[in-house]
Amino acid sequence: MRSKTLKKASSLFKTGKYNKVLQILEPQVFRYRQNFEFFYYLGISCLNTSDFGGGYSYLQRAIDLKPDDINTMAGLALVYLKRHESSEAIQQWFQILDIDPNNKLAKRGLEILKKYSKQEEFIEYIESGRFLSLLPGRNTIKPVIIKLIFIFLLISISSVSTYYVYNFVKKTNIRRPEISAVELNNFGSLTNSEETGNYQFTDKEIRKLFESIRKYFDSYHDNLAMREINRLLLSNADNSTKQKVKLLSSYITVPGFTTLKTNYSYQEFMAEPELYLNCYIHWKGRLSNLLITDKLITFDFLVGYDDKKILEGIIPVTLDFGARIDSEFPIEVLGRINKKDTGYFIEAVSVHQYQ
Repeated sequence: MRSKTLKKASSLFKTGKYNKVLQILEPQVFRYRQNFEFFYYLGISCLNTSDFGGGYSYLQRAIDLKPDDINTMAGLALVYLKRHESSEAIQQWFQILDIDPNNKLAKRGLEILKKYSKQEEFIEYIESGRFLSLLPGRNTIKPVIIKLIFIFLLISISSVSTYYVYNFVKKTNIRRPEISAVELNNFGSLTNSEETGNYQFTDKEIRKLFESIRKYFDSYHDNLAMREINRLLLSNADNSTKQKVKLLSSYITVPGFTTLKTNYSYQEFMAEPELYLNCYIHWKGRLSNLLITDKLITFDFLVGYDDKKILEGIIPVTLDFGARIDSEFPIEVLGRINKKDTGYFIEAVSVHQYQ
């Protein structure tokens, strides 16, 4: 069942109130991290408000969740046109035609590239804003004969400059292209002078930290990336930057006991809890106040008390899956740090008891 938020966003989207769609949805990336409709509305709304960087990021996430969605492909094709990456736009339109051979939007796009084959004409066409007629949901005119499309494709590919070929090859070698697709604004300030966060950064420091986050993702150190994402969220970075790092956080992968590369101690967490929100931990200890219901298992985790010598601290743990747990034996917990009104707790993803 659709939530009230998505229903409201859908109504606003259909009436062309794209700024309001963005205002409603952007703060809720965490909640809808697996929802295609959410990212599609955000992506197309960004394109309609000329935020092509944001649109590209959101639509990339949407296509990850629903790879064969035609309108999402059409939106991505428009971004490629804006970037003057004609071969990538052509690729999107032909993928659309593979699914829907009669798709007018894709045919129209191919015809436009054929019509404006000269570089200066193409640039003028893009700068005029007329290419926005290729946005999903906008009116399109009747296309001309399609039989020349394949010939044009060959000509277009052969005429792509070395620069674009290099970038295309470079992109295919990126380990996690969904991460590299999220980019900061190239112009203007990245800070909010009215923001009083825990960290105060300059534009240069924000860009450096953002690149560090992407490097952590690229090397699959997601837990390090999540901590630095929180650092930016707790800083004086502007709202646009924070929304983009929130988008990055939706790509955090769930680790296992053997795949968690960076573990944070209980002392690190207690020194600055907000910095470790949504990070994963692997702690040992014992449990008390065990409660098992049909839907949930909860207990108080006595961190570091597995040998009954030193108690580092106590934090609640919840499990939404079945597990055999005995209060008599020590336990190790792998889970994500979360927060609710009553305080911090651990959402366990795996537990292991031992003697």
